[in-house]
Amino acid sequence: MMMRYHINLSGILFVVLTLLVGLAAAQRPNNLVVWGFGVLLAMILISGVVSAKMVRNLRVTRLETRSASSGSPLMVKYLVENRSRKRSVFAIRLQEVLTSRPIRERLVTRGANRSDGWLSRIAPGESQVCDAVLPPFHRGALQLERVRVVTAFPFGFIDRRVDFELEQEILVQPTIHPLKSDLIRSVSQGELGGIGVSSRPGPGEDFFSIREFKPGDSVRQVFWKRPQANDDLLVIQRSESTPPRVRVMLDLSEDPSKLRFDSKRNFDARQLEERAITMAASLCACAENEGLEFGLTVHGFDDRPLPLRRGYWHLQRLLAGLAVLDLTEARAMKAVQPANASERCAVVVVHPARINPDRGPSHAWHWSATRIEEFLDLESIEDLQSHSSPGPDVLADEVLA
Repeated sequence: MMMRYHINLSGILFVVLTLLVGLAAAQRPNNLVVWGFGVLLAMILISGVVSAKMVRNLRVTRLETRSASSGSPLMVKYLVENRSRKRSVFAIRLQEVLTSRPIRERLVTRGANRSDGWLSRIAPGESQVCDAVLPPFHRGALQLERVRVVTAFPFGFIDRRVDFELEQEILVQPTIHPLKSDLIRSVSQGELGGIGVSSRPGPGEDFFSIREFKPGDSVRQVFWKRPQANDDLLVIQRSESTPPRVRVMLDLSEDPSKLRFDSKRNFDARQLEERAITMAASLCACAENEGLEFGLTVHGFDDRPLPLRRGYWHLQRLLAGLAVLDLTEARAMKAVQPANASERCAVVVVHPARINPDRGPSHAWHWSATRIEEFLDLESIEDLQSHSSPGPDVLADEVLA
């Protein structure tokens, strides 16, 4: 914990006024001027002593923030404890110190608006939780380092600053944008992506087996056409229906310097790969919202393909894998194959630039990140972008980059 004082503009003016009154008291030492000089000097001393005693008994803990979304403001929560048994703490402000170069390189926009945490009063022995809003960061692992507590109590012209070394890593996931409503359905309802039959019994429609009647079975399930006459009742057991399945293949096997795209567009090779990652994450999130099973295969890295599953935690695992992709690493020359080459599912191959049909099976859909604006549901994100009115090209270059 490091402490230091900082005199703001009003404090500088107050100190200058105090010095002028002190000079006047030295020239003509009458009671009123000397008394005024003493009051001003006492206010400076009281401001430094009171604020120092307040913040010395504080304990700040940054609550765990596991993940965030690229391009969206990051909300961080703090637990502030007043360990003093007699003194209350007034008017404290909490802010993240974002001065280190690795953190500033992660900022989406330099000088973006931020909102610090604020607490008006903490009673003796009390703990309170406050939150601060940080500017948006790029995809990847974000390492936060320090939290600064600032108070100008009681007079407001001397800031007492205390820095707490609180290192924490937050995973910034790729941006997720809504897709067109009929897009994922047209992919998943094909011949390979449609509803299938599971090898487990369930409330489906296809025949699974015949078993003996048990109390609680519906009369409608009774198998009346028995192969032999006996007193035992048999029921028909149906199989469980599996939802449509989609596998997303992200093709990052090509070296960025060899990507072919229109050089007149307002992006480079690295931004194209980031757009492809955003597109793959949006496809998987859309599949989760539609209740589909989805998996991910990344070509060009040694990561193992994620199996076909569904659910919130499966989506979080997939987004975490996309968040830690390091595009500065050398790419594998041999493309990674799916986890099961014989699995029955629809396949969507996402390319950063021009489409290479050899990167996926013959029945696969191939989408290019250069035309990502054609797959976005612009009406759904209009409210999010209501403060500006960019066209499709500007939206693709600024919002999705």
